[in-house]
Amino acid sequence: MKKLTTLTTLLLWLISPIFAQEAEKWTLQRCVNEALEKNISVLQNQLQGEIAQNNLEQSQLSRIPTLSGSGSHNYNIGRTIDPFTNTFVNQTIQSNGFAINSGVLLYGGGQIKNTINQNKTAHQANEQSIQVVKNQVALQVASTYLQIIQAEENLKIAKSQQELTNNQLIRAEKLVKSGATNQSTVLNLKAQSANDRVQIINAQTQIELAYNAMRNLLQIAPNAPFAIQTETAIELPSMPNETVTSIYEDALLKMPEIKQAELTIAQRKYTEQIAKAGLQPTLSAYGNINTVYSQSGKELIPNGFDIIPIGITETSKEVVYGQLQNYDRPTKPFGKQLGDNLGQQVGLSLSVPIFNAYRNRINLENTKVQTQISELALENTKNQLLNDITNAFTNLQLANSRYEAAKLSEEAQLLNFEFSEKRFDAGAANTVDLLTAKNQWFQSQLQLTNAKYEYIFRNMIIAFYKGNELKF
Repeated sequence: MKKLTTLTTLLLWLISPIFAQEAEKWTLQRCVNEALEKNISVLQNQLQGEIAQNNLEQSQLSRIPTLSGSGSHNYNIGRTIDPFTNTFVNQTIQSNGFAINSGVLLYGGGQIKNTINQNKTAHQANEQSIQVVKNQVALQVASTYLQIIQAEENLKIAKSQQELTNNQLIRAEKLVKSGATNQSTVLNLKAQSANDRVQIINAQTQIELAYNAMRNLLQIAPNAPFAIQTETAIELPSMPNETVTSIYEDALLKMPEIKQAELTIAQRKYTEQIAKAGLQPTLSAYGNINTVYSQSGKELIPNGFDIIPIGITETSKEVVYGQLQNYDRPTKPFGKQLGDNLGQQVGLSLSVPIFNAYRNRINLENTKVQTQISELALENTKNQLLNDITNAFTNLQLANSRYEAAKLSEEAQLLNFEFSEKRFDAGAANTVDLLTAKNQWFQSQLQLTNAKYEYIFRNMIIAFYKGNELKF
């Protein structure tokens, strides 16, 4: 018995995370956060942001001097000039050269400063681009989230309708047995029950399709446990008090599309300044240290004297002898040659553009045109934003009107069904009249649910343009 209890405890411990995971319900905010972390477009824009940040850092480092080193290993073969004796030799000579070079731009017409500012605005524009994509993803998630809740409510309505039909069917079967009605009533109700079952299947299919769309947005595997919070009651928001104009003016200050377009214009203007720098002189400072080694580099080492005749006396004609210093000529050591041949150079370099087939001038004109294009793009973005807000506000008003009309219709259809049901119970109406009233009530319930969630989503879009967080 003790072993059985231990085994049971172990099994419960192993499967408890599974039940916990299945029971876990996702809120809208969690769905949005998950989608933003995994959305491919968001990730791509974030990687572009890393490139923009690298470009900014590189342009900032352009202010410091450059430093480079070089080395070479050479063979001079055949008749060539010996760089150490400056004479022609006909032999193979091995040599090495080493150098360290440094340079810094002292004046370039503000090119470095404007490049830094250009890359800084490019990085900021990319951040706004990321926010644009995030907003689009968040709206998609919110819309899909509402679709799931709406489909769940439609399923509840369909099940309640089937339950109502089944209760009527049970009652009709009892009436047939007592002879109070005929078999046609039962058959009609059975057909209606089957039709109600089709409505349930349709609602379940819509739920599954909406969940598939959400799983795709969140990058969740099809077989992974996943469910959203559908039990929380969603309060209907009130109509906004603001006008289209006030919402638009508020959106101009908050929407990332506008900020991105404005930063693009600033970036283009810095590009103009960089192009202007191409028409101005540049002044640079430079310096280098260099040295060489060669097999032909020899050193002289004294190695005794030779007695050689140097002439004769004029009177006695005696031979006069003298001493001649002997030298060994080994190749000078590698390190000593590098030290002896060390040279340094410093200087200033001035470059003045005189004529290069108008490349710089045309480049400047093109950058000015690009700035004008960006300015027109900003105006187009503003016009599109105004159009989107106007349409969103109009759709919200229509959704509110449809919801109010659907609510009145549902109330009327419910009263009509209740009246038809009483007439049917009294024998004053047949099943066709009853089922017609019942189906009309069912359709009005679906229309009310659809109108309700359309109004909630349209109101959410207006709140989004006002800069508010997406929530119910």
